[in-house]
Amino acid sequence: MDPETDRQEREDSLIRQLSSLDVKIKQIKKITNLPPNVRAKIEALKKVQLDQLDREVEFHRKVHELEVTFQQRYADINDKRRQIVDGTYVPRKEDLPVGFPDVEGDQTSGIPEFWLTVFKMTPVLQTMIREADEPALKRLVDVRAVVRNDPQPGFELEFEFEPNVYFNDRVLKKQYLMKCAPNPENPFLFGGYEIYDTVGHEIDWKEGACLTTLTETDEAGQKRQLMTNSFFNFFNPKKLFEKTDPVLSIQFLETDFEIGYYIKERIIPRAILFFTGEANDDLDDPDSDEEEDDDDGEKLTVSEEDSK
Repeated sequence: MDPETDRQEREDSLIRQLSSLDVKIKQIKKITNLPPNVRAKIEALKKVQLDQLDREVEFHRKVHELEVTFQQRYADINDKRRQIVDGTYVPRKEDLPVGFPDVEGDQTSGIPEFWLTVFKMTPVLQTMIREADEPALKRLVDVRAVVRNDPQPGFELEFEFEPNVYFNDRVLKKQYLMKCAPNPENPFLFGGYEIYDTVGHEIDWKEGACLTTLTETDEAGQKRQLMTNSFFNFFNPKKLFEKTDPVLSIQFLETDFEIGYYIKERIIPRAILFFTGEANDDLDDPDSDEEEDDDDGEKLTVSEEDSK
């Protein structure tokens, strides 16, 4: 998009927002001047709306409970994908489309660099990966999501790696915590479960192999550790912004919530389509036919208090 077109679109967007605000102000004034008996009916309808929220809360909690229960139905499918990727399962003829030719040769090597390719085929994750991260991500053999209701609602992303020269962990985990309750200060904004916090994973790096820090030596010969860009910062996002501006920190964590939810809802279930380039949705795609919060009402928010 050229600069002039971009400027014009931003101006048009601002004009639409101002026009919408003007309409709302006029409507508020109009309602204020309505007869008391009409205003009473309006307040009664708002009370009905609050009663509806109670049902919505119950609905979203039931949906989450169903997701927790139903995830076991996907276990065998996910296990089979993992085994095909890592080469422990060789597809049989009945696993292939009708008419697919017989395959000869060694089938035990799986699909090399499967998850690294999936991530690099996803624009939002591609930007997080440095060249130095790639050898470690080549050892990634499975990514899965575990949905929980106890001890509190949320989900956990699990990244399973083969033994490697970078860290001792076999599985890197990241938790997202959720709540399902209207905000007392503005209950009508309720839209289902909200992701409100994340719990990271302290990676057990092998000596000299940490990908998230750089060692710098100053003029006096003193060494110090500096944070550097890396995909593996995803597992401990708060550490990056713990000493920065609170507003920037909140914005960063909201983006982190969106990425985590996107991995759970899009990338994990459709990994093979991202690998082949057939997937046609992205976190940053405004034309995507599905929004991040439309599957079961999950929203992605963080408050200053939650981010501390």
